[in-house]
Amino acid sequence: MKKHLLAIYFIVCIVDISLGGFEPPSIGARSNALGNASSTISDPYSLFNNQACMAFEQGISLALYTERKFLLKELSFYAGGVTLPTKSGAFGLSANYFGFDAYNEKKIGLAYSRLFTEKLSGGIQIDYLGTSIAEYGNASTFTFEAGLLIKITDQLVTAAHVFNPVRVNSGYVEEKVPTTFRLGASYQPGKKIWLAAEAKKEIDHAAQFQAGIEYRVLDALHLRTGFQTNPSLYCFGIGINLDKLSIDLSTTYHSVLGVTPQFSISYRFDNHSSH
Repeated sequence: MKKHLLAIYFIVCIVDISLGGFEPPSIGARSNALGNASSTISDPYSLFNNQACMAFEQGISLALYTERKFLLKELSFYAGGVTLPTKSGAFGLSANYFGFDAYNEKKIGLAYSRLFTEKLSGGIQIDYLGTSIAEYGNASTFTFEAGLLIKITDQLVTAAHVFNPVRVNSGYVEEKVPTTFRLGASYQPGKKIWLAAEAKKEIDHAAQFQAGIEYRVLDALHLRTGFQTNPSLYCFGIGINLDKLSIDLSTTYHSVLGVTPQFSISYRFDNHSSH
């Protein structure tokens, strides 16, 4: 069991999904395909990626997501959430699970977002983090994350997000939960093309750059590609939009460890959608 756990630990350290990270670079196969540049995307996965974007959602939405890192069941990740817009702002509830019996991480988030003006929004989420390690027991803690989004024009959007700015302890001796800062922008030069880019910095790791492009073949069919640095990942995906139902498929490729397939499905109880 210890050898098995050490092998999994070695893999996740190589690809910077460090134990104690509690989530992959972004959640939702759409943002995965765009190089994980997710901070400016307003969709049912905003409650995972940048709570400020939730404020632009106009109807109740449900979101489910799963991925399997390098096709290893021990590195499977599952997430689900619901967003509820109200006159007082948008509320969200999410839950994540990563790992297997010998090692797993759980995260439960309660989010709130609101518009300050027609072009400015902010959001915050309180997080419960739990970790279970065979032979070491369970540990848990609480932290928070927050985001800001600014629509400079109808085509140009900027956003910022921070996770765990208070650097809480994970519950195990001297192990800190990672603190991550992200700064992103997106631009839509026309009806068919959408571009996104993002800089990400975890305090104890090198900075990352993430970028992607989405091409709308039809309203119901979107093609996507992107990349990420540190580690280098190449990303591809497709989106199928069937009225209120959206199905997204993507894969990311690591030159040493191979492919990671991702799948997400969401349902909006309102036809509104935006970036």
